[in-house]
Amino acid sequence: KQWYQRRVAITAGAEDKVKALEAELTDINNSMKKMEAAEGLQAQREDELDAKIKDLSEEKTDLHIRAENAERQIQVLEENIAKLEKEVEDEQTSHADTKAELAAVNAEIDDI
Repeated sequence: KQWYQRRVAITAGAEDKVKALEAELTDINNSMKKMEAAEGLQAQREDELDAKIKDLSEEKTDLHIRAENAERQIQVLEENIAKLEKEVEDEQTSHADTKAELAAVNAEIDDI
């Protein structure tokens, strides 16, 4: 009888231990599922960030090209400005010469 009661007690203890281990296993499985879901979200976030990096790199390249084109246009415009300023200076000199000639002709006419 003692032997039987002892076996019942051992069996009950073993069953309690099995239940505790099953609960722990369930907790571990739940934790793994959460980690797998989090990993999936992280992988998705990483893919999104990679795509954004690619887009920003392409945009940077485009902006760099546009900046180079703008610099060339500025250089051309500055050359045109310099040319036009030279033409204005030449015209002002020519106008001053013409004005002086006209003054001389007027002085000659007045002397007549």
